[in-house]
Amino acid sequence: MKTQKLKIVALAAVGLLLLSGCATASAGAEPVNGESWSAPALLTNCKSPKVDPRGCTGPNTPGTYTSLNRSEVTKPWRICSVLPHLKDPTWVGMNYGQATQARQLGVSLTTTDAGGYENVAQQVTQVEDCVSSGANAVLLSAVSNESLNPAIAKAKKKGVAVVDVGNGVSSAEVDARVLQDYVDMGKMIGTHLAALKKSLKVALLPGPAGAGWTERSRKGFEAAVAGSAVEIVDVKYGDTGKEVQLKLVEDTLSANPDIDAIVGTAITMEVAATLLAEQGKAEDIGLYGTYVTPQAVELIKRGQAKCAPSEQSSQIGKISVDLAVRTLERKPLDKDIQRYAPEPLLICGPKEDGYDNTAKFDATGSFAPQGWSPAFNVEAGK
Repeated sequence: MKTQKLKIVALAAVGLLLLSGCATASAGAEPVNGESWSAPALLTNCKSPKVDPRGCTGPNTPGTYTSLNRSEVTKPWRICSVLPHLKDPTWVGMNYGQATQARQLGVSLTTTDAGGYENVAQQVTQVEDCVSSGANAVLLSAVSNESLNPAIAKAKKKGVAVVDVGNGVSSAEVDARVLQDYVDMGKMIGTHLAALKKSLKVALLPGPAGAGWTERSRKGFEAAVAGSAVEIVDVKYGDTGKEVQLKLVEDTLSANPDIDAIVGTAITMEVAATLLAEQGKAEDIGLYGTYVTPQAVELIKRGQAKCAPSEQSSQIGKISVDLAVRTLERKPLDKDIQRYAPEPLLICGPKEDGYDNTAKFDATGSFAPQGWSPAFNVEAGK
């Protein structure tokens, strides 16, 4: 996932966080009933000849993910989650989903936070600490696609299961993967624009240059609008920090005064909404995103942006814990599927005539509920 420098929600907890926060005490937590649940999902066979085994990227098929029932769990398994940071709603939502499912299945969950994408060595140490502390499985949301591979190999040699969560690693040794392919995110918003059957000149601001999710998002968008009335007239890359995105939007508007729409990151939507209002262009240029934050969803609801897909971070968190337990219990959902992702949801507001679905959008699959505090230690059976 993309939130390398997003600072929408500033939390005091950064760095190694092994303390505090039992999930049962956190506001907004779901009640524990241990029941199985199902959700629409995208399924990928990593062994398919059309799929790149390094990261398992390639064609997927629509399907359903069905969780375990608590009665199917035979041991109080110990799971360790290693996150990049907890500075924004994406990763807080991930933590919420993981803690929620751990409670549902009665397993323990310890969560650590590397404090940022620059802290590769710290995250490697955290993975090693998970293994040495006796964890049965590691949920790895890696800060680097390549640099955690040796740590993964060491964990596997110790008999510890490893699930690739959220960001993606190139290692082929992981037991399972739970993450969106941003091709699908870009494709979703591109397909929507193409379906409008309007002549649109679009500027694309996909995110940081070279980031895997950025390039995949662009690839999906371009493929979806190819041959349609949508014309991509400009592409500008940049970090997801607000200052960088604001400068990109300013440059885009200056270089392309006749564009009809801007498609960019959630932060692009946030800064562009303000700038377009200041310049009196809010009614002339539509704003679309390749993913959402709570702030971006509010912009869509208020009519300051039009549409964007949600990758459903909280649902990814739930599936990751459940899939780890399935691996440990040797109860695969489908032996031919090694990668799962919740089906992205396209959110459109009142400014997109005929497509407004904000009243039906269930944010709990995407973000932690209001009042939720990150949980760093969920005790088995609680």
